[in-house]
Amino acid sequence: MSHLPVEIITKILFRLPVKSLLRFLCVSKSWYDLTKHPAFIKLHLHRSIGTNRDHTLIFGKTYKACRSYSAVPRYFVSVHFPSKNHFDKGLKLHQPLYCGRRSIRILGYCHGLVCIYHKTQEITIWNPLIAIWNPLIRKYKILLRERILKPSDLKNVQPLGEFEVKVYSLRLDSWRKIEDQWPKKECKISSTSASLNGALHWLVAEDISYDMHRWMGLVCLLAFDLAIEKFQVFKTLVQQKIDLETGLEVLKGQLCFIELTNEYNDVWLMKESREASSWTRIYKIGPCLRSFSYCKPLMFSENEKKILLEMCHLKHTKLVWYEIEKNREESVKIQNLPNSLWKFGTATCVGSLLLLDGHNVIDPAEQKKKKTNKRKR
Repeated sequence: MSHLPVEIITKILFRLPVKSLLRFLCVSKSWYDLTKHPAFIKLHLHRSIGTNRDHTLIFGKTYKACRSYSAVPRYFVSVHFPSKNHFDKGLKLHQPLYCGRRSIRILGYCHGLVCIYHKTQEITIWNPLIAIWNPLIRKYKILLRERILKPSDLKNVQPLGEFEVKVYSLRLDSWRKIEDQWPKKECKISSTSASLNGALHWLVAEDISYDMHRWMGLVCLLAFDLAIEKFQVFKTLVQQKIDLETGLEVLKGQLCFIELTNEYNDVWLMKESREASSWTRIYKIGPCLRSFSYCKPLMFSENEKKILLEMCHLKHTKLVWYEIEKNREESVKIQNLPNSLWKFGTATCVGSLLLLDGHNVIDPAEQKKKKTNKRKR
């Protein structure tokens, strides 16, 4: 293929899945340079997202599921699904932060990258150990530790009324305080973050009160644009005080707002980015599934009549296909998914070459096995 123009080779290669591209890195120097070029990586990622191909679910046991240090898992589990209605066998996946005595949690995920961190209950003057990880190519980058509290602050820790905001640059390998600061000084974050279209999003609550054994508040959407490093505040579809058991996810390339009540998960999509008037209800999970407190939507089926849910209970988690029109569930069975993962967090990854220049994730068990095989020879 050396006689073909670079443009033709690029059009061929960027259509391939990640595993094939990794093998082709050693074909020639020109292919190696092309595959590692930022423009090619971006082109390949956009195609992966646009075609919904090369997806993988990453399962990680949560902190509450680890009753002892011996229960802290060395491995996550990856499950590839070449089509939206079929799952391959679960495979052990060594995660880069394993240290034997601390649980590792999934903090967030986007563009094939998963952010994981050491879960600790201790008060510390430094941020927890954080890694950006590409599970599909098994590369990672550990972020620098950054001071978040002064030593004197540990003597009298007060509830947070103000926030100091810093961003981390992979290119510069450093943290930097931004000029535009968190606009909501007196608020409660009522969701995890959701990353979409170059911005981070949170649900935050104001005018908080405690009523009938639950926290109530006015919930709004807070967005931080990473390109211009500015905050913006948007209204949600609910303009009265609600229970602060809410969720924010990304589904079908759109922000997904989830309101929890005693009997329902009410789920809405923001059809147009950052347009409060575009919130549209897509389904309402009824009382037949209310034994599960939170049902996280992961993806639609190919015909969009079903949705894959991560259903969380106090003691365990399970995956189900939920049929929207008939309001019924169908359990998802994945071969080789360990029973020990009875309480887990899930990340959805697309095929991505981001972090191709990162560190290799080395599995000590595989390394030991290779050394043993060499000795036998």
